[in-house]
Amino acid sequence: MGTATGATVSGGNILSMLAAMGAFRKSGEQILAAHGIVDAVAEGWYPLDHYVAALNEIEARIGTNTLFRVGQEIPNHIKLPPGLDTFEKVIGSFGPAFSMNHRGAGVGGITFEITGAETGTITSGTPYPCDFDRGVIQGFFRKLVKGTLVYRHDEGSCKKKGAATCVHHVSMRKSVA
Repeated sequence: MGTATGATVSGGNILSMLAAMGAFRKSGEQILAAHGIVDAVAEGWYPLDHYVAALNEIEARIGTNTLFRVGQEIPNHIKLPPGLDTFEKVIGSFGPAFSMNHRGAGVGGITFEITGAETGTITSGTPYPCDFDRGVIQGFFRKLVKGTLVYRHDEGSCKKKGAATCVHHVSMRKSVA
């Protein structure tokens, strides 16, 4: 899936990637450098297509688990809309958060639907790999909402299989204190 020409991504996204790489951080820096991203800073803006290419290379060379961990780190390093403390607010935050941390890329084709009490679907048409999106979704809920996230990827709609979007089913199971 292509990205809008000239679209950029915040440095927080790049720093999330490096934080998640752990022992592979040096490899991450080398992959980013090969795609023209060096010395990233949180306040900087970088070509989105270069970042997506670097993530695709990480998936190919290091694996989907690392890509998933990169996604999970995202809410720890990017700007988020204020007041994200309920299931309803978090499920509705992915489009606004994408817009806050990307320039020239629209809302990234992220939509949501609440289907029941603390249950819903998130449809992601971002240029990011599927396992990255999965990590972002799980990272947001883990960081911002008390309880246990029940997550299921809809295998019938998957960017890995050539679909334009991935559909993610989410619900919260409250922790018993």
